[in-house]
Amino acid sequence: MLKRTEAWGGLLWLAVGMFVLKQGVDLGHGRINEPGAGFAFIWLGIIMMGLAAIVLVSAIREPGEALAQLWSGTRWPQVLAVIALLLGFGYFFETLGFVLCGTLLLLILMTLIDPVGLVRAIPIALIVPYGCWYVLSKGLKIQMPTGVLAPWLG
Repeated sequence: MLKRTEAWGGLLWLAVGMFVLKQGVDLGHGRINEPGAGFAFIWLGIIMMGLAAIVLVSAIREPGEALAQLWSGTRWPQVLAVIALLLGFGYFFETLGFVLCGTLLLLILMTLIDPVGLVRAIPIALIVPYGCWYVLSKGLKIQMPTGVLAPWLG
């Protein structure tokens, strides 16, 4: 059983769910009409543990891939490139702003990491970050860094 990837994944998420539940209990659950700080964490931990239990039962009942097969065929250069890009996104987020960082990230991901045609990549890379920024900053009134595009995004 413990040679199966699903079993290890289930055990990992079961442990994470237990940790979230414990932290929620430590924060206090409050009452149903006046929930405490840990109320949502308690339910989140319970749901995570339930889903992990389903995965574990499935892993016990049905054979799956062996643990040795988990990383076979992984494209490591692309994985490391995505990690580097996300670190760069986080580093330049406040300086360049959400829209410009998001546009550059999507454009690089869609042209170099997992290529799609430029006809599809450019509009998506331009529209999606701006759309997300607009909904978050204008619609939901969440402050998002505008960076160097501040004069145009207002």
